[in-house]
Amino acid sequence: MIDLKDSPFWNNYVKGGDDPADPLAAFKDHAEICGTYFASLPEGRTAYRYAPEKWSVKQVVGHITDANLIFLYRMVSIGRGETKALPGFDENAYVANAAFDSMAWRAVLDGYRAVAQAAACLLSGFDAAAWERPGCANDTRLTAKEMLRVLIGHERHHILTLKERYGLG
Repeated sequence: MIDLKDSPFWNNYVKGGDDPADPLAAFKDHAEICGTYFASLPEGRTAYRYAPEKWSVKQVVGHITDANLIFLYRMVSIGRGETKALPGFDENAYVANAAFDSMAWRAVLDGYRAVAQAAACLLSGFDAAAWERPGCANDTRLTAKEMLRVLIGHERHHILTLKERYGLG
């Protein structure tokens, strides 16, 4: 097991990111910005893939929603004092086994918004101790607040990809 700062995979999501003084406010602001960005994407481009083996725009947003749900579970578990290690997940298998491309774009967006709303509701019950409580997820030691930083950094990563590789600036 390693610390977040020593994880080459997760550290990419948190490096250069802020350590928010008010994690809940940071989450709400971030979710609003992301939700607005996703809603601005043209529905006619949501099946687009920048290369044949890459995910469609719908699949990217569906993946973000799945990951946010898993990250939320991890934050709540750690914040509530879970002592068991939380498992990782195979994002490629999740996308392959999801029907994002057959869903209406509105339904994909509604799923994202529903998870963000549930997260804001659940995380509003966190006090300072819950945010700083340590736990373990995907063989990495981290706090609930650090898990939130991973969530935000993960979304930023994919939005940057949508802008740069998919041309959805």
